[in-house]
Amino acid sequence: MRRFRRVPACGGGWFWPRRRNGRPARLIARVLPLVLPLVLPLVLVALLAAGCAEKWAKPGASEPEFRAMAAQCDAYAFERWPPLLREQVMFPARWIPPFSQCGPHGRCVFYPGYFEPPHTMVVDDNLGRRNQDRRACYVANGWTLVDD
Repeated sequence: MRRFRRVPACGGGWFWPRRRNGRPARLIARVLPLVLPLVLPLVLVALLAAGCAEKWAKPGASEPEFRAMAAQCDAYAFERWPPLLREQVMFPARWIPPFSQCGPHGRCVFYPGYFEPPHTMVVDDNLGRRNQDRRACYVANGWTLVDD
């Protein structure tokens, strides 16, 4: 039983996707370029969220006081360093050249070449500066970073 989908060929026939060396393309190799641009931003957000789980302390201060001060510091940092978004290429575009493969009985199959578009991701160039200003504002208001 074949696990790969059949793909229409240029001549109207069908072929099973294969690598240049003739072996069937693995599912991971075919799906990874499609899934990675969708999953990578989620993984980065999860890592950033884990890194942003900071604990700040100030003797005699309460949680609502911290939240009010944090909102002011965040607004100041966003005003000073607004988001500067740009599209970054994660994987460049490439051309997969055509090739043909002949079986043991002299039957040859042509695999057409195809173009893989670039995989991109949107990044914020001011994120580091904004976080630096936010933390400096916390320290200026008397809060200290607590290690867990």
